[in-house]
Amino acid sequence: MSNSSPVAFYANPLSLYSGKVRSYLRKSGIAYEERFANHPKFFAEIVPKIGRFVIPVVETTDGEIVQDTTEIIDHFEARTDRPSVYPSSPKQKIAALIMELFGDEGLLRTAMHYRWNFNEDNQKFISLEFGRIFNPVATDTEALEMAAAPMARMRGLLKPLGVNTDTIPVIEAGYLDLLAVLDAHFLKYPYLFGGKPSIGDFGLYAPLYAHLARDPAPGLIMKKNANRVWRWVERMTAADLDKPEFLGTPDMFLADDEIAETLMPILAFVAKDFGPEISALIQFLDNWLADNPDIQTGDKVISEAKKRTLGPISITVRGQEFTAMARHYTVWMLQRVQDAYDELTDTDQESVAEMLVTTGLMPLVATRCKRRIERVNYTEIWGQTTA
Repeated sequence: MSNSSPVAFYANPLSLYSGKVRSYLRKSGIAYEERFANHPKFFAEIVPKIGRFVIPVVETTDGEIVQDTTEIIDHFEARTDRPSVYPSSPKQKIAALIMELFGDEGLLRTAMHYRWNFNEDNQKFISLEFGRIFNPVATDTEALEMAAAPMARMRGLLKPLGVNTDTIPVIEAGYLDLLAVLDAHFLKYPYLFGGKPSIGDFGLYAPLYAHLARDPAPGLIMKKNANRVWRWVERMTAADLDKPEFLGTPDMFLADDEIAETLMPILAFVAKDFGPEISALIQFLDNWLADNPDIQTGDKVISEAKKRTLGPISITVRGQEFTAMARHYTVWMLQRVQDAYDELTDTDQESVAEMLVTTGLMPLVATRCKRRIERVNYTEIWGQTTA
């Protein structure tokens, strides 16, 4: 694939998911032109094609429009002879897909809390950032005025995510624990699986960059408590591998399917703090499907245009109950882990299962929704039954 002509990348610096794709494009040497949503082509052509306002979106040099971070990355991965960001060895591949899932979905609640509940430090910075997305040359006063409405809508997502006065202490305690285990790992390795970034790094980077490192209040928390995590964020932002601390470390994943000893506590954290949400979500969807037996393969998961969820789920993490809206997209991401596991040989499955049992992650491959969720034409649909 030639990198001489840039792809159009509709995104913005504030966007969690834009950061994931931007890092991938940079690390992969794919030329791109980043455009804000105020670009005339976005509302004239991109939004009508996709059917809703959403970023990031990539328009390729041949006019193909790709939306969703994972689908964008997979689009380019399928069209290059570069070494893949997906490890080929079984344990590393499954662990990388789990870390992508966790970054994309499992840290969203944390990211939103630290962006929207620290107004004293964050408010003006985020207001100006939001305003200038709509008019990059707006004055401060103009930017602040334009930002008010979209910021109110985003802040309104805290309740559906389960962020409230009861749950905030658990969210914050969990985040500090995560920073600690990540910091210990990045003391010894530049990336999750060795000397180069994986799909897991890109997924994890999404919330840790845009919300948790870039915004003022959480950025200071990260720098004060986990300097090596901050350094990894900086490393993931660079176009090169940016690892002078690790001179001599090969630009490759660890040999012989090694899972670093320091990665195991990170995987165990995912099991402890995100595993309960996965289990609750699948149980909710199975119950919903039982109550709606007429659902057909190909039906949209969300059939009503103004709805974003099928309903609430109850999650218990660290002894605290959370009530949050079900995010069915999480199951689509989870299926990537499960499909990769199913494709392994029996011997490789045994090796992976040992890692998953040790870390508490076995339910992620063992617990399946009664129907698959697929993505077609930029939306999620019900797929075949799984049993």
